[in-house]
Formats: sequence, structure tokens, C-alpha cells
Amino acid sequence: MKKADVIITVGGDGTILRAIRRLKPPLKILGVNMGSMGFLCEVEPKEVTEALDKLLAGEYRVQRVRPLSVQIDDVDVDQALNDVLIFTPKPAKVLDFTVKTDGVEIFSGRADGALISTNVGSTAYVTSLGGPLVDPDVQCIVTIILNPLKLGVRPFVLPSSSVIQISFPRRSRKGAAIYSDGVLTEIVGSKSLIQVKASPTYIDFIRIKDLKSTFYRKFYEVRIRGGKEPQ
Repeated sequence: MKKADVIITVGGDGTILRAIRRLKPPLKILGVNMGSMGFLCEVEPKEVTEALDKLLAGEYRVQRVRPLSVQIDDVDVDQALNDVLIFTPKPAKVLDFTVKTDGVEIFSGRADGALISTNVGSTAYVTSLGGPLVDPDVQCIVTIILNPLKLGVRPFVLPSSSVIQISFPRRSRKGAAIYSDGVLTEIVGSKSLIQVKASPTYIDFIRIKDLKSTFYRKFYEVRIRGGKEPQ
């Protein structure tokens, strides 16, 4: 599969996420939407023939996305296309932690956890948390503190070059669960340092249609109307 010019996925966004986890970047992907959401997918089943003709003729645009790299104590452990969730491992319990970006503290206190997202992931968990919708041409990392006990904590939109670090105070005995694109990566202790930054590898999405108009139309259909109507 590594020698393939393009990976064609048939399914939904979850299919694309699973393909990325299995095959590993760099990849070039054309998504065919068979699901109800399909935000990452490019074409519907009835459009496949036309899309393949344009693909073979080179009539397409590439949307390059860098996933997030997750490190624990300076060791690479996983990658995430949408988002990385640092969450309390026990329901109804809060974490005591500090978040820094490039060495500058942006949050310290208690909360349910933190979500760190790519611009692509802004249409997923970020939107559900009340975070910003990020235009596909804007390269950034969004960081949201989940249910902080301190009032007034808002989402952070950071440069794509940022290095985000999550640590726990010495007095803390609680670690955290780390999820990458919804998959449990690891449960760490309170002595661990979690670091999230843009990966040096990338994923190229094949875009047959106009990227920006399709993006906003899909956002309306998927996140406002709730997805495709069942057939």
C-alpha cells in the first residue's frame, strides 16, 4: 500500500481515520462518502467515475494537513489527524494540570481535561465544545480547556508551529488518559510530561471540487442540519 499513488477510502470520516492509523503518513487520500457525515470525504458514490477521470488527468487540488504528534516524556507514541484529548481517567473526577505553549503558561488549574486540535479537527469535537470554526486555508492549532473550574477560560488559537505541553503539579497523584482521534493511546501518571505538536509527516487530501465553498456547504449540512438524510 505504501507504493500506491492514492488511497481511495469508501465509507465515512471514521474510515479515513482508521486508514491513516493503519497505513501511517505520508498518504494521499480520496474519500468516497458512504456515511451520514463525511466531512473529510470529497465525493459521493454517484460522483466517483467523474472524480477518477479528473484524478487521472491531474485535475485536482491537494489539501495538505499535518497531523498532531503526541509525545510522552520525549518519546513519540501516536499521531492524530483531528485532535488529541487529555482527559480524566475516572468519570466525575477533575484533573489538576498546567498547559504551556512554547514555554509560556496559558492555563493552570482544575478541569475535566484539554483538547488539542488541528484546523481540520475544528469541525469535529472543537465545534461541539463551542470552539471556533477554522477555515481550511488557516494553519493553526486550537486548544480548549474542558469544563474548567475557573470562569473566563476561553479557547486558544495558536500558530501551527506551537509546542503544547501538559504537566501535573507535584502535589497531584492523578494522571490522565490520552486519546488520539478517539482511540485510547495511553494512561499516564502524574510525573509524566505530555507534549503535542505538528508532525513532520503529512496527509494530502485529493480535492476535486472547490475547497472553500465545499467546506462551508458541508459545515452547514453536517454540523447545522445534522448530516445526510437517510436513504
